[in-house]
Amino acid sequence: MNQISNSGADLIALQEVETDKYYNYFLPALKAQGYEGCFCPKSRSKTLPEEERKHVDGCAIFFNKNKFGLHKEKYIDYSQLAIANAEGADDMINRVQTKDNIGIVCCLDIKEPSHGTRHSKLVILNTHINWDPEYSDVKLIQNIMFMNEVEAFVKEIKGSYSIPMVVAGDFNSTPDSAVIEFLIKSQISTEHHEFHGLKYHGFLKKANGECLGNKNGCKHFKHGFKLKSCYSEDLLDKLRYTNYTYDFKGILDHIFHSKDTLRTVGVLGGIDVDWLKRKQNNRLPQRPLPLRSLPINFRVRTH
Repeated sequence: MNQISNSGADLIALQEVETDKYYNYFLPALKAQGYEGCFCPKSRSKTLPEEERKHVDGCAIFFNKNKFGLHKEKYIDYSQLAIANAEGADDMINRVQTKDNIGIVCCLDIKEPSHGTRHSKLVILNTHINWDPEYSDVKLIQNIMFMNEVEAFVKEIKGSYSIPMVVAGDFNSTPDSAVIEFLIKSQISTEHHEFHGLKYHGFLKKANGECLGNKNGCKHFKHGFKLKSCYSEDLLDKLRYTNYTYDFKGILDHIFHSKDTLRTVGVLGGIDVDWLKRKQNNRLPQRPLPLRSLPINFRVRTH
């Protein structure tokens, strides 16, 4: 909590927050510091008795209530979306529906818009994508469903693709993955090798509406937002790791923002790996960093 408080962030996105810890620790502690919050537990919480339900983790968003007011929120349940979109896509049930990952999207009213900006709202997204490296297709489908739901949400609030947007999450995906390619390039080939040739074409065709075709006849699924990572290529040397364990050392957590309406003016640097290597375990969690994932933080301004 000290690390969160000392960051001075106006927006906070957390993953793997237990339901009980959200309501009885994070929310009251951050409310006392001037924040309000939204929380979405993983879908299995709906089927569990109350005592077990409080241990189910989820995604949380907190915002500085002096700068923002909650306009609308939406919870995204990938398991239920898989069921709803299973027609013509057998593996939506076989592989995607069995994973109870979730996402949350909030539209915030900006109480005092910056001088010269025409925007009075900001959208913030937070998600936790499936962890398993063997299920890269599931990660990609979850991410596609996520952005598809976000597009519908923006239409509901009568926004446009240029609305200021921050996308944060534990994507369990490295910077060279299809998940990150889709977010940054705004499209992904329906024949991408990370789909593993599995049967998702019915869903992709239904969700996409019109596909983008190229001269080779290859189809692409797309989203309408223009996003960039706050840790662009020239800043990646500042963040070599968000996870540093025995069996994996690399970047799995990411923050993106709308390219045309926000610009990065500062980022939090990464951990001193030389310091970590001198520690006995050479991994995280590690005192004084009792976290499996390292925090990432950035500062933006409106164009």
